[in-house]
Amino acid sequence: MLRKTILGISLATMLGVNGIAFASTEIHENTTQVNLVERIRNADAPEQQPQARESLQKRIDAIMRKEKTPAKPVESTLPKVAIIYVNNAKSTYDEAVDKEIFKYLNQALPKNTYELIDGSPYVEILNKLGYMDISSAERADFLDAFQDSGIDYCIYLEIQPFIIRDKVTFFTIGKDITTAVPFRIINLGTGKYIYNGKYTEKASDSSMIGDIGNKSVALKALDSVGEKIFAEITVRLPKTKADTRKAL
Repeated sequence: MLRKTILGISLATMLGVNGIAFASTEIHENTTQVNLVERIRNADAPEQQPQARESLQKRIDAIMRKEKTPAKPVESTLPKVAIIYVNNAKSTYDEAVDKEIFKYLNQALPKNTYELIDGSPYVEILNKLGYMDISSAERADFLDAFQDSGIDYCIYLEIQPFIIRDKVTFFTIGKDITTAVPFRIINLGTGKYIYNGKYTEKASDSSMIGDIGNKSVALKALDSVGEKIFAEITVRLPKTKADTRKAL
């Protein structure tokens, strides 16, 4: 009888430890996941120092309170804008590339004027329609993907691979970097393009004393693209909800 009791206590202890470990893992995953909208909204925010870790019990209590009293969804009256963003630069500094573009999107789409929607689920729909390369999708394909979504506008942009050329003279060493960014704004209500184009910008830098890094030159080219994107969105994108969808 005593052996059974000890065995039961041991099993309960092990299960309790494993349960806490599982809860800790789940909490970690929930707190570290950041979607596209949050990344855009935080692009201009200063770097924050890591905060002291809360006790495990406090985090568990917070999750339990949230489970017991789920927040009720509030329907926004702001126009909904889905952002489809693809970074195909495949650089070692992709995070800096994203932030350079996101800061212009955040400025052009203020949170008191537009409700941003992460367009990632609609990329999956376009993939299922056969478009693994979103830049080849037609306007009608975007409309099919967003059908009955309740979203007013879609902004699509893609950072294509950088074209990098070294340049050497007798006195200097430098680089030319060209970036190409397809950019579209679609009115999902009327089914028409608000803007459909592609930005191609080249930036150069050189030095007499050493090699020039790719990152600084690439970001210079992206800065020019970001300014153009900001201007197009600010001038062209309506600040009201889209009209009812019309027949194509």
